[in-house]
Amino acid sequence: MRVLIIGADGQVGGVLSSLCVRRRIEVYGTGLAGQGYLHLNLTSPETIAPAFEKARPDLVLLCSAMTAVDACEKNPELARRINAEGPALVAEQCRKAGSKLVYFSTEYVFDGKAGPYGEEDPVNPISVYGRTKLEGERACLALGGALSVRTTVVYCHAPESKNFIMQLISNYRAGAKMRVPADQYSNPTYAPELAAAVLDLAARDASGVYNVVGPDWLNRYEFAQKACAAFGFDPAFLEPRLTSELGQTAARPLTAGLKTDKLAATLGRRLPPVDASLGKIAAILKQYE
Repeated sequence: MRVLIIGADGQVGGVLSSLCVRRRIEVYGTGLAGQGYLHLNLTSPETIAPAFEKARPDLVLLCSAMTAVDACEKNPELARRINAEGPALVAEQCRKAGSKLVYFSTEYVFDGKAGPYGEEDPVNPISVYGRTKLEGERACLALGGALSVRTTVVYCHAPESKNFIMQLISNYRAGAKMRVPADQYSNPTYAPELAAAVLDLAARDASGVYNVVGPDWLNRYEFAQKACAAFGFDPAFLEPRLTSELGQTAARPLTAGLKTDKLAATLGRRLPPVDASLGKIAAILKQYE
């Protein structure tokens, strides 16, 4: 099998690339810069077909997106080009190439009033990010046999990443206070386990919408406290806040999160609990002490 990872230079794409190599899967990755990547820019339609011609993929994993929620709110045109129009172009290229498509979606397709949500619950995004990601999801699912993976609060040890855990580690080491919302409930998701589940779903030719998130339903402050406990950090630098106090541009779904019964029924497992994943990161941190 030949796999093309669009956005291999990002957090999820990088983890997927490494896992494909470990599983001895022939993998090609796209990125905006850097050696070893095929060039593909979702805002430049002319770059898509050449990447497909070089990779000739059986499976396409579309990880690339504009994920900065507030930046999307401030620049909706760019968000739509990257999150909606770009995926539609990729889906069309998959149709021409006969490639299976996996699209990475988000819990932000929901309004966060009654989570956690199942795959069949009605969507109602409340931000530009959520709306454009939903448009992208629908464009990809219009391609027969495509899979949309909804996930959220993805984290791992990736020093170049700005995921929640890496921000927490950076703030702690810098002696800086960290304001953390105590009213945003969701499911923290460990990137390596997300990647493994996605490849396993693709191997089973799963299609439609699947929620792939961790099993723990926590608010961000609770998640931060668990991380501090795992890493041996004094949590005094954490400052719990209401989302309304943070001055963010875009609305956030507060009572969100995703149910994973469908995932468990298909794979026979759920993702490991957050304490186990944080323990793996703690072990990595100790190596650098």
